[in-house]
Amino acid sequence: MGPSVTLEQTLVNIVRTLPPERATELLDFARFLQFLTTNDETQWDQLFAKPEAQRAMLQMAREAREDYRAGRATDLAITDDGRLAPK
Repeated sequence: MGPSVTLEQTLVNIVRTLPPERATELLDFARFLQFLTTNDETQWDQLFAKPEAQRAMLQMAREAREDYRAGRATDLAITDDGRLAPK
């Protein structure tokens, strides 16, 4: 069973223990988080589309490349739980 299935089952188990009014509050909160995620992605898309953002990202990429070539970068690995960590 993968992590998302376990997470889903945990949420279902929690909801089953809640009184109806608390379960409704939890659903409202989940919808709020979903809205924030969707809204946040739209805002990022709009921000990255601006010419000044394109220039800033290009400059950051150049700086990152310079740091890498100069040996000032740290190799990263993805941990079993999906996080980034130094190698």
